[in-house]
Amino acid sequence: MKAMKKLVASLMMFTVIFGISFVGSAFASGNEVKLIDSTVFTYKYGYVSFNGNVEVENLGYSKQVTIHYTTDNVTWYDTSASYVGPTDGTHEKWSFNISTSSFTTDHPELKTLTFIKFAVKYEVNGNTYWDNNGGSDYYNEPYSFGSTSLILAKPNLLGNYGELTSSGTFVGNVYVKDLSPSKTVKVRYSTDNWATYTEGYATYTSDVNNFGSVELWSFSFSVPGATHLEYAFAVTVGSTTYWDNNYGNNYSQ
Repeated sequence: MKAMKKLVASLMMFTVIFGISFVGSAFASGNEVKLIDSTVFTYKYGYVSFNGNVEVENLGYSKQVTIHYTTDNVTWYDTSASYVGPTDGTHEKWSFNISTSSFTTDHPELKTLTFIKFAVKYEVNGNTYWDNNGGSDYYNEPYSFGSTSLILAKPNLLGNYGELTSSGTFVGNVYVKDLSPSKTVKVRYSTDNWATYTEGYATYTSDVNNFGSVELWSFSFSVPGATHLEYAFAVTVGSTTYWDNNYGNNYSQ
């Protein structure tokens, strides 16, 4: 019995010490910070860029968002993200972008890029939160069949482009996670501030990374006489539908 009491006391003391040592820090986050998307873009003249977007919970006025990355699994680098704006009443969007080319000595670690591994660090109120993809870190590499390699983290679909042309055509595309080989991707749009709306379907265009995890879907609809429209995207997998309505604001043209 005495031995049991000593063991319990020791465990309690360990818990207190452990708790104190980690006050003000959290390794894995919940909703405090989450990668939205990230792209590796390669072009001629040795141009390489690494960019993306992050969503953080607005826990305080003073905060810092940092991308912690490596291109060789040996040396790690940090680059800061910049505030973009609110996504909803409690969260914000931050973005980052670094690049190099044959004409600059900036970011030499990107010059012979074959892969990039990274995590997102969010510091606020004396606490540090990480989004490290569940402990695996995020991973991307140049796309073998195009200039853009994109990965999606938090969203299951993400609007990429939309345009209302002078000829009365609404064209664009959307990135979609390959959650299943069987899926439908639709665009809901309105030309009269949602008094009425129309739905049309996008079609698969291509993969956008070497992993087959994200696809590009495109659309083209005739909207004669339209001078303004608002729109949102949806993907349906089985009985579940996921929406991207630009954080409740809808996209507009």
